[in-house]
Amino acid sequence: MAEGTLINRIAAETPSLPRALRTVARFILDRPQSFMQLGLSDIATHADVSEPTVIRFCRFFGYAGMAEFRIALAIDLAINGQAQAVATAGFLEPNMTDKAVVNLPQKMAIASAARALADADRSMIVDSGSTAGLFARTLADAAPLVVMTSGLNIVEALRDASQHRVMLPGGTVRYSSSSLIGALVGETISSMRFDTLYLGADAIDPDFGLSTFNEAEAHQNAAMIRLVGRVVVLADSSKFRTPALHRIAGVGDIDIIVTDNGLPGATAERLAAAGVRVICAEPTAIQTARRRQTKDRDPS
Repeated sequence: MAEGTLINRIAAETPSLPRALRTVARFILDRPQSFMQLGLSDIATHADVSEPTVIRFCRFFGYAGMAEFRIALAIDLAINGQAQAVATAGFLEPNMTDKAVVNLPQKMAIASAARALADADRSMIVDSGSTAGLFARTLADAAPLVVMTSGLNIVEALRDASQHRVMLPGGTVRYSSSSLIGALVGETISSMRFDTLYLGADAIDPDFGLSTFNEAEAHQNAAMIRLVGRVVVLADSSKFRTPALHRIAGVGDIDIIVTDNGLPGATAERLAAAGVRVICAEPTAIQTARRRQTKDRDPS
């Protein structure tokens, strides 16, 4: 692994850390799968430290909380040579709970900006994911739509929007992402056609394109792209980073990217040069206040 990676930084810092933080470090190094999958209270119990100590450890390494730290750790393991060694353990991918709380004001702004695009649609595919879930909630007052989704969170978000026709494909439930996955998903919708796909991604690179941690999800999303007239990617600016494991599509397959105003100008220019329309939404004061209230309730 490269010397500057997060996991190597943890290993290098461990001997000099205060005793409690050293205990957390050893727990992560010895039991990374448990650290990625357990809740905060369970991690604290298994590591025999307090919950604030776990949060303090994450902040020591420059992250706002445990969710941000675990996402960074997952990316670190995925891109720095340990993918094959850990893939079977099932902890490479950040869990849905972590994704839901990271960059929430930005995701809310993206969802609101994407809502204006939906007025041109009669039918759509909505990907699973935290930003897609927020986008689905904005459709409560939209004109009747046909919505196909593999996301169980999308179905829940549209529970009270009875004007829409919500459809689920076949597939196997994947609880870590609250979605359906597998060959049946593509087979179910292969003969159908939709106006727009609203798609998320774990990583976006102007050269490599869209990518995700899960191989089956990458194939599934690639198949969805072939069934629509327009592809809209919903991704906060933190997703513009080193590619994840499995490629979904190139930037040439994307029509619009809705992101936040944290996107570097140079990256936006490269995407625009490739023919992608980039919409940068600005989080509002209300959205930021809601995020602060959430952090007050949940220390991670």
